[in-house]
Amino acid sequence: MRYQIFKILLLAGIIATAWNCSESAAVQEPASKTTTGGLDIQIPQNIVVSEPSYFYQLGTSYYVIAPTTMTVSNGFGKVIGTFNTSTGAIMSLSGDIIAINLDLSKLPVVAPTKPSKNLIAIDLDM
Repeated sequence: MRYQIFKILLLAGIIATAWNCSESAAVQEPASKTTTGGLDIQIPQNIVVSEPSYFYQLGTSYYVIAPTTMTVSNGFGKVIGTFNTSTGAIMSLSGDIIAINLDLSKLPVVAPTKPSKNLIAIDLDM
């Protein structure tokens, strides 16, 4: 009698483990989403950078911080300000503070996009 109960409990445990493993694999997030502080941030696909850059979103505005020059551009590539590393502030070109106390280590990074190998260079000065 004890042997039959043990077999039933063992089978139930194996089934429960298999069920939980299959559930966790189906709930994974897409690779393009980044979670920061409990908030889901969707990095737009049209942002193009030449070096790995930090991405910051404030409302509907996108800011990209270039780490070598600490310049800040909007989502369209136009330079709109600078980043101060000592205060963690994004300052506009006119001196207005856009955001403050940003920690670059907690911001998602936008990787540079590689050009397509199908591009053909044409010399127009023939």
